[in-house]
Amino acid sequence: MVGLSLAAAACGPSLDPEVVVHAPRPTASTPASASENTGGCPPIGHTEPLVVDWLATRRSDLGLVMKEGVAVVSYDCSTLKLLTQCRLPGSYSYASVAQQANVIQLTNPAELQANVPFGAAALNSAIEGGRALDVALVPSGKLTTTVVSASPQELAGSCEGATHFVRGALLGAFAMAPGSRGAARPADQVFAAASAAGASGQGGTTSKEGELEACRSAKPDAHAPAERCQAPLRLELVPLSARRPAQAEAAPAPAPVEEENPTLASPCPHGTVLSGGKCSSPALAPAQLCSPNDSRACAAQCGKGDVGSCYHLGYHYLSGKDLPRDDARAASLFEKACDAGIALSCFARAKLLMRDMVSNKAVADAAGRAKLRELSDKACALGDGWSCWSVAEWYLREGPQAVFPRDPARAVALLRRGCDLGQGPSCSALGDMLVEGKLTAKDVPAAVGVLQRACEGGLAEDCVALGDILRKGQGAPKDGVKAIAAYRRGCTLGDMRACNAAGSVYAEGDGVPKDVAKAYSFFEKGCPDKGFGAEACMSLAGMYEKGTGIPKDMARAAALYERVCGTGGCLRAAEIWQRGDGVPADPERAFSLYEKACLQWSEKKACDAFGPLLEGKDKERARAFYADQCARTQDKAACASQKRLGGARK
Repeated sequence: MVGLSLAAAACGPSLDPEVVVHAPRPTASTPASASENTGGCPPIGHTEPLVVDWLATRRSDLGLVMKEGVAVVSYDCSTLKLLTQCRLPGSYSYASVAQQANVIQLTNPAELQANVPFGAAALNSAIEGGRALDVALVPSGKLTTTVVSASPQELAGSCEGATHFVRGALLGAFAMAPGSRGAARPADQVFAAASAAGASGQGGTTSKEGELEACRSAKPDAHAPAERCQAPLRLELVPLSARRPAQAEAAPAPAPVEEENPTLASPCPHGTVLSGGKCSSPALAPAQLCSPNDSRACAAQCGKGDVGSCYHLGYHYLSGKDLPRDDARAASLFEKACDAGIALSCFARAKLLMRDMVSNKAVADAAGRAKLRELSDKACALGDGWSCWSVAEWYLREGPQAVFPRDPARAVALLRRGCDLGQGPSCSALGDMLVEGKLTAKDVPAAVGVLQRACEGGLAEDCVALGDILRKGQGAPKDGVKAIAAYRRGCTLGDMRACNAAGSVYAEGDGVPKDVAKAYSFFEKGCPDKGFGAEACMSLAGMYEKGTGIPKDMARAAALYERVCGTGGCLRAAEIWQRGDGVPADPERAFSLYEKACLQWSEKKACDAFGPLLEGKDKERARAFYADQCARTQDKAACASQKRLGGARK
């Protein structure tokens, strides 16, 4: 795990984001997805504020918290507080990014509030009298978790006031120094100005952390940030969602699906727009990111120079809904936005080219494939995990759909990068490959870490797979405690198999102390009144039947068995009612259950019991039943019974 900069605090001007108070945000049009816990301020949804005004001590705290789990904050319109004793289960991984250095200029209090909200009030002096504040950002990589959503109920520790979790942190170097409005300076000059003023990363109107050259020389395939190039620049904050549905109502969580036409979302506060890499007042923005559904606005803003709007406009031309369909125009717009560093646009252009090559609209020669690879590589290199995941599949294709030569090694590398960028399905696919050893060398210990990230990201099936590996110790050290943690996560996500597996571990004392109460609790969670849960219902019924740690209750056991008829439940319930085992004997109910298990679920043992009972009721129907069983299954006993009852009717 890679830490953030742990520079020690020094003397000098500083800003503490926990005590700075600034003007409230507008109260209209609050985001529907934001947390309800907002301290009396309008809810704040997904946002990506700069943190270049933070104290070095706060950076140090953030780094430590991110090593131990997913960081949680309390964020409203007046303060942001890192909750150092609050955790969300999960982890972060590092991936380099190919983003270019950029300088944003902040010229008024509204821009300060929107871009550096934690120190806006204290920085106001830097923009008085026609001055501006220049902020140079040199990104080199990202720390990202696969966790994409979370509810307050999943938090652990002292979490009072929690509103958001830190989905990711952009790392690199930054310099902030007063400048002149309208006088744009390159990053080198801003860093030089900050250095000349003796700035450090301790806050104030002039500050700096990291070194420009260290970031420029960072390796593009690095798995850890370069020394002197690991300062947090920007945080991606995701609001905590509403309470998850009750376990009994939950169904297995579906795997994330890639959007057909993914859009660029503005991370700016209500009342501001994304313009030139910063959040600004609409009246002061020369160009701004358009609403993706407004073709006219996208055309207007693209014409003014907003490349994100050009990307959205490309999809309007590609769909032909609001504008005449024009694939060539769409391709041109995608390339324009790609050249400006919009990762999604690079992939959109690559996907369009791939489609044309597969359909023979474009020639899949060496030059065409080279361009396709350049576009897809760039999308992944810019930090879009979905692109890495999607392109990996292109290198595994065979037959008419294949454009690239099959290259499993390349696919594995792309999936590994996608996983490092926090894209859960990439972790899932890579984990399966490492376990199976089909497309890459088998490496179960490595798969454990990858599947752990997929599980954290909400892929319940991977939680089960991870738990099974750790429980059985097949290819990796056996660890009952970690297996339980994986199963518990899968159970919380709605996978009833995980609930049953966790219950079985506790029931058997398999790597953990035996605990019947916990076993019962997990079996009960995995056996909802409606929906899935056959395995857990069978396990729970078994506890009632045997009286394992709970009072024996055969009626309850039979009822649970009947609920999951197709997994042997009806057969077991029929046996209980037939014998009167702890319940009043009920031959008719037993007959009906045997019939259901045999005719609907083709359970041989049920059919073996049903035939003789049917003979006692209706020999002609029994003969037809045996004839059918003999013809379909070639069962010798059924054929003999058919013959005994007079053979096949002519």
